[in-house]
Order: sequence, then C-alpha cells, then structure tokens
Amino acid sequence: MAFGKTGRAGILSGAALAAALLLSGCAGKPLIEREIVRAVFFAHDGGKYQAVLLLQDQQSEETNAYRTADGEGRTAPQALADAAQGLDGTIFYGAMDTVAVPPDTGWEELWTLTELIGDSAQPSPEISLFMLDARSADRLIETAGELYDEMQQCGQRYGVHCGMEAVRAQSDVAALPCWQGSGYGFAVLPKGGRPLRYTEQLRAQLTAALCGQADRLDVLMADAGISCQAGLAVSFRATAQKLQVTLRLSDAKLAALSQNQPDDQKALQQALQTALQEAFAQLTADVQQSGTDPFRFLFWSQCLWGPEARALPAELEVEFA
Repeated sequence: MAFGKTGRAGILSGAALAAALLLSGCAGKPLIEREIVRAVFFAHDGGKYQAVLLLQDQQSEETNAYRTADGEGRTAPQALADAAQGLDGTIFYGAMDTVAVPPDTGWEELWTLTELIGDSAQPSPEISLFMLDARSADRLIETAGELYDEMQQCGQRYGVHCGMEAVRAQSDVAALPCWQGSGYGFAVLPKGGRPLRYTEQLRAQLTAALCGQADRLDVLMADAGISCQAGLAVSFRATAQKLQVTLRLSDAKLAALSQNQPDDQKALQQALQTALQEAFAQLTADVQQSGTDPFRFLFWSQCLWGPEARALPAELEVEFA
C-alpha cells in the first residue's frame, strides 16, 4: 500500500513538473510574461520590407484572440527586429506554425526568409509556408488574425501543407501554396528562373499533389459545372520508355452542378480524368521549359537506370478506388 502511495506521488510530481516547464517555455520564464508569436507575415511596401507579427492576446478570454506588432526596414531582418523592438515581453516562437511571404517572392528571397526564420524562431515546431495574395501592408496588419485563421482552415479542408524544412532541403527549386481567398493557388520557384504560378484550382491542387504537399482533391471544374472531392495518393513507376505517374483517387464524390453536365458517375469520372491528364501535360511542359524538376521525375528515372540517366517522358494514369 505504501509503495502505491509513493508511486502516485511520483506521478503527480512528474505532472506538476511538466506543467511548470510548459508554462515557462522550458527557459524559466512564465509564458504569461512572453509575447507568443503564432505567425509572421512579410510584405513589400514602397521598396521596403514590412514584417507583421501575429501575437496571442493573453489578456483575452477568447481562444483565438490576437494582436499584432509590425515593423519595417530595408531588409527582412531589419523589419523583423523593428517589429519586435516595441514589445514589452520576451518573444516566444514555440507556438508559431505559419510564415507568409510576399506574392512576388522568388527562390533566392524565399531561401533568405526561411534562413531568417530558422535562425530566429528557436524553439519552434514545424512551420508551414504560404505565399500571400497582393495586399498592402496596412491591409495585412488589419486582417492578420483573420488571414491566419483562414489559412489554418485551408490546410484542414484541402489537406495542403508546405513545411519550411522541406523547402530548405531543396537546393534548386521551391514550391508552396499561394493564398488567394478561395481555395489555394500554387507556385513553383526555380532558382534563377521565372516563377510558375497556378491560380486555377485543378492545376494548383494537382501541382501540390505531385510535389507531395497535398493528399486531397476538392475542386470545381468545367466552368463550375462539376464538383469533385476525393482523397488522393501519387505513385511512380519507371520503365524503359516512360515514367508512369499514377494518381489514385479514393472515396471520390463527383456531382453535376449544371444541366449541361451528365449526371452519371462514369461520365463524370471520365471528364475528371481527361481534365487531370490535360492539366498534367501542361504542368510537365511548363517545368521542362523552366529546366527544373519540382516533381522529382529525374529521381525516379535514376532509381531505375542510374545517376547518369535522363528524365523519362511522364504520363498520368488516374485510378478510382
């Protein structure tokens, strides 16, 4: 009996210690005395950088209550430091999960921003990247909390996620979703090349899937005459002649939204398959012209034929599970 009582006391002490570490941020200072950053938004404004910190409002009883701090500078580090300078508490990045970059960001700038955040946000969890739509710095400050919540909802609805560390691991190309108010677009940023940006839902979501950043399809197509919701998975198989890319759709829900579309599942599946294959052909032509390999087609060819192999022609096959 005495042993059981001692064991329970030990468990309670461990729980109390864990709670104390959580509240102190593992650095000895209570979180209530810290400025808890949830997201960082960068913008270009009149030739300068603007940095907006979205902070947890700890004085509010509401769970999703935020306030902002903003700063500007000739460089992104200067803007970030300026935003932090006016805060009373110590900045805590341990709860941050989102970073958004300006809409005209290229590969080089994105790499610089991810290095800045990686160096500044210590400790930090897995951070998601978004590219912003076009909005002024003032508008960004006004809507930062709403924008953050919408981005979180976008990730949940569409199953899209771009991890900052995954982007940092790519040496010659980056890819990330673009916020556009309804659904998401997608950008491919080649090193030293012209960015590819897709605003149309089907191409954007197919690009995200091929880049390994999405596991769901939720689109309107055929002039909004057909809707599709489905889980998706991508697989690759290289032969001597081609690279077979298979898009497997599970639990697909297809519906005709206009009288011009056949209300027949087989016909709707065929329409979706044709649209996906046409989008795939355009995407592969675009990336081939850009000289980059965001979908890692070359990797799969070299797995079969060795490191000197060239990328094989790719074809898309659509399966319904």
